[in-house]
Formats: sequence, structure tokens, C-alpha cells
Amino acid sequence: SSGINAEYGFIAKGFSCPHISSLENYLTLARKVSRTTRDLEYLQRGLSAMGNPDRIEAVGRTIAAFGKCCWLLTDHVDLLYRIGVLSSASGSPVSKWSKVSNWLWLLGYLGSILLYVRQLTILEEQLLESQRAFIGEGLSEEAGSGDTDEKVAEITRLKAVRGEVWLDIVREFLDCGIPAGSLGLIPLTTGSLSGVLSSLVGAHQIKKSLSG
Repeated sequence: SSGINAEYGFIAKGFSCPHISSLENYLTLARKVSRTTRDLEYLQRGLSAMGNPDRIEAVGRTIAAFGKCCWLLTDHVDLLYRIGVLSSASGSPVSKWSKVSNWLWLLGYLGSILLYVRQLTILEEQLLESQRAFIGEGLSEEAGSGDTDEKVAEITRLKAVRGEVWLDIVREFLDCGIPAGSLGLIPLTTGSLSGVLSSLVGAHQIKKSLSG
């Protein structure tokens, strides 16, 4: 707890924080502060994606990047209202900004899913082409064992990559439950559970990449 206080202590020292009345609110603020610069990263990704020659992939990357960038920007505004830097004569607009932020967050995840579905489609085409080539070499008397081994290795690689992309799709789909739950589109407990499952999928992917 001392580490958290040291990192985010400026909130309590510099501003009056009437909204920080529980551990949940405090951790919410800590999470918001920790991602205050990531919007620039997403903005750069979005600008880079616009030059992608594959238009479907470009759309997916752009929606994902700009959706998450705008989500973080509105999240910053929400943070400023929460800590009292900004105020409104009509009352606290925290819930309004939080709602906008969650819609943009959800849009970013949907863009990511579109991107991964496009990648999956391309992989399926490459896998089918490699399998056809392998069958063709099997029927050819001139095919050597080296060529056959190479084709088998390529098919194995494509299948492994396809499995990872499927996990990416599942993870992003589960992540959609977090903003969807906050928006009331699904029960909040369901959204929280989907977030936990998404973390487990992500942990599995990290473990697999480290062991591989």
C-alpha cells in the first residue's frame, strides 16, 4: 500500500477528493492515473494503420486504435472530474463521461475483433493453399523428402498461428464484457467474470510464449 500511496499520493495532497470514500474508488483512480499516456500510443497506432494496403485490416486497426485512444481521452476527463480539477455548476458529470468512455472502450475492442477475424481469414487461405501444395507434392514422383518436410513444417506453423489468433479473438470478446457490464448491456457480475476469464486467457498466452 505504501507503493500505491507514493505513486498516487499527489491526488490526495494536491486536491480535495470527496469521491475517494472507499478502496474501490481509490483503486479506480489509481488505474486511471496509470494509463494517462497510453492514448498517445493508440493515436500513433491509428495513424500508422491508415496506410495499410489491406483495407479491411486497416479499418479494423484504425477503429481499434482510435476507439481506445478516444476512450482514454474521455477517461482522463472523467479522472479530472473525480479528483476535483474540473467541476460543473450542474453537478458532477462523472457518470456521463464514464458512459462515453465505456462506449469508446467497447468500440475499440470490436475493432480489434474485426482485425483478428481478418487475420484469421488470411491464415485459413494460406493454410488451405499449403495443404493443397502438400497433397500435390505427395502425388508427384519428383517431390523430394526435403520439400515434403518443409511443407509439413509450414502447415504446422500456420495451424499454431491460427490457434493463437483464435485465442486473441476469445480474449477480446471476453474483454468486451467489462465496458458492456458498466454500460448495463449485460449484468455487471457477468462483465466482471468475463474480465477475469480474459485475464486467464492472456496469462495462458504469455506462459505459452515464454515456454515456446
